[in-house]
Amino acid sequence: MRLTVLGGCGAWPGAGQACSGYLVESDGFRVLIDPGYATLPRLLESTAAEEIDAVLVSHGHPDHCADLNPLLRARALGDEPPPALPVYAPAGALDAVLLLDKPRMLAGSFVPHDLVASRTLEIGPFRLDTWALPHHVPNAGLRLSSGGKTLAYTGDTGPADALVDLAKDADLLLAEATYPEHVPQEDAPYLSSALGAGRTAAAAGAARLLLTHLWPGTPPEPALAAAARSYSGELAVASAGVTVRL
Repeated sequence: MRLTVLGGCGAWPGAGQACSGYLVESDGFRVLIDPGYATLPRLLESTAAEEIDAVLVSHGHPDHCADLNPLLRARALGDEPPPALPVYAPAGALDAVLLLDKPRMLAGSFVPHDLVASRTLEIGPFRLDTWALPHHVPNAGLRLSSGGKTLAYTGDTGPADALVDLAKDADLLLAEATYPEHVPQEDAPYLSSALGAGRTAAAAGAARLLLTHLWPGTPPEPALAAAARSYSGELAVASAGVTVRL
């Protein structure tokens, strides 16, 4: 299994950057997770739109799903449109982004599937398990397993006991870490810190930790230092072009 980071900015893409977006590959099958703002141009540098086999969206905020629209346009309007793309997301999460076009524009380009917490799905060579995690809108924590390797992804989430179950013995935990240490009171139930991500990774026994969704313009050093206070495993910050082989 291989993970390629397309972008890791939270909220909006910094100059030359992109928001959340991750390409996961196993046995030639390609899953795009969270096509946020500015991720499609990054994706197209290495992978054609029609080569994506499935899309997973953790939640409906545009920094996690806005570039689904141009991805579907690229597939629907090409000279030889590929088969309809399976798109998995919490119920209603994609309503706004899909309304950017009239239905006939994207007709036949995708097949929607609702992500339901605690349900296991088989997607190509992947097993997908999901958890409902707290955020401003419904958010699905995603656990992808293939070939004996496991990637756990939090989406955007506040504190939750389920995070340890999501990341249990994962080869890689991809964790939202908007703030280095202290989450403002109004966001504390809905967003995480690098400090909290480190604690989760340590408690879960995750082999590696990749911090993502840092606030645009935030230097990586404070986040890395905060996570390292409780986590002693391999640690990095997600930025465009980072590739991890599990």
